[in-house]
Amino acid sequence: MTPLKNTQGFTLIEALIAMVVLTTGLLALYTMQMSSTKGNMTANKLTLASSVAGNGFERLLNLPYTHTTMDPASNPHDNTELTGLQLPSGVTSVSWNVTEWTNTDGLDNDGDGTTDEPDELNIKSVTLNVNYRDWLAKTLTITFYKSELF
Repeated sequence: MTPLKNTQGFTLIEALIAMVVLTTGLLALYTMQMSSTKGNMTANKLTLASSVAGNGFERLLNLPYTHTTMDPASNPHDNTELTGLQLPSGVTSVSWNVTEWTNTDGLDNDGDGTTDEPDELNIKSVTLNVNYRDWLAKTLTITFYKSELF
């Protein structure tokens, strides 16, 4: 019997190593795909929360300075006070707190180094919170100022 020369093909060990390398690559692709899907879901929920926050911000900014939903004595306010505000799936609530600046509080509210000035009157600071849920409960916060125009 003569030994075979120039045999072509793969040995069993080479085939097993190729399968391990292929499986490792496929598992890495699967992990990347799952991470990408989770990132897209998180971005979608944040976009929804940002949209609701922008809508609430515009509504509050367009209300009169003396409107009841801008009254600091009624803090915290909630989304039931804004007629017609629809909360999409994933957004659990909208709330805001109003603080009215006074020029007798002993604070430098406008940051110019002088306390209790006349220009610190008729300004309200509004902190708007949008609570939403993706994998965990999260809050998106926007702070803005509203002044009374004469």
